[in-house]
Amino acid sequence: MPLPYDYVEVLHTKRDRFATEAAWQFFTDQACEHRVLPDGRCDIILRFRSNRTEPLGVITPLVTGAATRFHIVPIAAGTGYIGIRLRPGAAGKVLGIDLRAIVNRGLTGDAAILKIPALKNLCAPVSSIDTLRSRLNTFIDDHTRDLTIDELTAALMDTLHITGGRLPVADMAVLHCVDVRTVHRRIVAATGLTPKQMAMVIQFHRALRLRFDERLDIASTAFEAGYSDQAHMSRIFRSMGGISPARTPDLVLAGLPI
Repeated sequence: MPLPYDYVEVLHTKRDRFATEAAWQFFTDQACEHRVLPDGRCDIILRFRSNRTEPLGVITPLVTGAATRFHIVPIAAGTGYIGIRLRPGAAGKVLGIDLRAIVNRGLTGDAAILKIPALKNLCAPVSSIDTLRSRLNTFIDDHTRDLTIDELTAALMDTLHITGGRLPVADMAVLHCVDVRTVHRRIVAATGLTPKQMAMVIQFHRALRLRFDERLDIASTAFEAGYSDQAHMSRIFRSMGGISPARTPDLVLAGLPI
């Protein structure tokens, strides 16, 4: 799927940064809008105004929650963003909030600072994007220094990804020798989404890769992704992505790491 020209993303392995999945930045000289797809993750984002040569303008913090549907984001000319995508299981601990409260929504500016006061320090005037990026990395390091990722939660998330979201929750529970309620509780705490919602997001992104990256035909994509039929897949594409499996989507700003 096509990404905006000025979008840059660096993926992290668990060995590199076990609490974060990626660091990214985006800057545009022209007013535009982009489609953001649900990816089941939370991001800490700093938005700023700049012409790329002068000191940055007002810096605004944003915290995005896990989503189950797409949204269109209008972006003003001369706007830049840097962000950190947090791993499931780390986001709630880093942010200090119940992730269910920000599903399909986010916190911006004063609302974000009110909920997470430590974000205020990220918004002090700064002379360069590199300095701002370093400040955000330091914030993450400070809030993950004593953080440990629960092994069961990590294993449950890995199972969701490995199976493409197609394994029933009851079977996941049997596989990991726990009950269904434990699976539900761990996934909700890690992402804000229920296991079924998270599985749907993962299945949707697998279908996107099969259809637009590997160029499978629509029928084969629906079968390989585990949808009951083409019509089922088309409904999910419309509701989660606002797109049709028949045509390549416009520029997007989110993807689901595997």
